[in-house]
Amino acid sequence: MHGEDWSWISKELSRLYELHEGGVSEVGRCREFNREASLFLQRLEEMGADDLADRVMELVAGCNPKDFSPCDARMRTKGSLERLQERVKEKLR
Repeated sequence: MHGEDWSWISKELSRLYELHEGGVSEVGRCREFNREASLFLQRLEEMGADDLADRVMELVAGCNPKDFSPCDARMRTKGSLERLQERVKEKLR
């Protein structure tokens, strides 16, 4: 992959992180995060970024928006996004 691919991935991860952290108590935002993360996963697969796609797939699989109850996986998802951001930052160096 090229530097511009890694730059796009970094920006997308930042956007997903902000979406996740900004909507932790809103079911609609949680569903939006899940949808956007699924689209990100699809794009990673198309790019051939299989190692990152595997991590995002785990993140999407663990994200299960529920009506009227807090997210059980909030901190795990936050941690996964942070670790992914660090991996991408290393690729950009």
